Amino acid sequence: MTRRKSLARREPSGKVRRPPRADPTLPSPTEVRRLIDAARQGFRDPVWGSMLGVLHARGKITDSQFAAGWRWTVLASDYSLVCLAPRQPRSANLDPAGGQPPDPDSAEGIKEAQRHTHTIHQYLAAYEALKLAGAPARLAVAEVCENGLMVDGVQQLEALRTGLTVLGAFWSERRR
Repeated sequence: MTRRKSLARREPSGKVRRPPRADPTLPSPTEVRRLIDAARQGFRDPVWGSMLGVLHARGKITDSQFAAGWRWTVLASDYSLVCLAPRQPRSANLDPAGGQPPDPDSAEGIKEAQRHTHTIHQYLAAYEALKLAGAPARLAVAEVCENGLMVDGVQQLEALRTGLTVLGAFWSERRR
């Protein structure tokens, strides 16, 4: 007795026809893996090696959510530098590039103080908008964007999407 063929749709050659991909604009999983690996090895833009870049490359977040997340990442990093927050542990810098901060009374020092004030105001305004999205969204954005951690599940991914959407809407509203 011969084995019966499945009732799937077939190509003219007789092979089973694969269903079309859900979103043809997304790269294939192999391309995504190569992009992420190349970014982590220093051959591509390091953005794609970050967790935010990985989520975007895999189609888990949209372009606008990725842009809002990346803006939050840069803003949170600048805010922590301005506030002299303790840095994440890392290996010692064996070739330090030293220097002194500018004198606060000089023109350069005044500009730097204004940049710091602007960064603080931007961060606090965006943080207030993010708090309106709820605690899960705020924590998910902090874990992925600031700490570089991967989302733990579907609920955290939805919370991340919500938080990034709120941030994107906040910044697009401020442009008007």
